[in-house]
Amino acid sequence: MKLTFVQMRMELSTLLRNYEQLLLVLVIPLGVLVFFGNVDVLPQGVDLAQLLASVVALAVMSTAMVSLGISTGFERSYHVLKRLGATPLGRDRLVVAKAGSVAVVE
Repeated sequence: MKLTFVQMRMELSTLLRNYEQLLLVLVIPLGVLVFFGNVDVLPQGVDLAQLLASVVALAVMSTAMVSLGISTGFERSYHVLKRLGATPLGRDRLVVAKAGSVAVVE
C-alpha cells in the first residue's frame, strides 16, 4: 500500500506540474461554467445547478483522460513504463495511483 501512495504522490506532482493537464482540469471547466452562466443559450428548464453538475462531470472526465491516457503515452515514449514494470509496483497499483491522483485533484 505504501508503494501505491508514493506513486500517487509522484503522479499528483506530475499532474500539477504539466500545464496541459491543469488546463483540462481547471481552466476549461471554469471557462465553460462562466460562459454558459452568462450567455442565455441553455434550454428552458436547465438551471445553474444542472450546469454545475455537468461541468464537474466534464472536469472529472477530462482529468481522468489526461492522467490515464495522455500522460501514460508520454511515459511510454520516454521508456518510463518499462522501468516501472521492473519495480514491485505492478500494473494494478500504478492504475490505482493514477486514479488516486485524479481523485485528489477533483
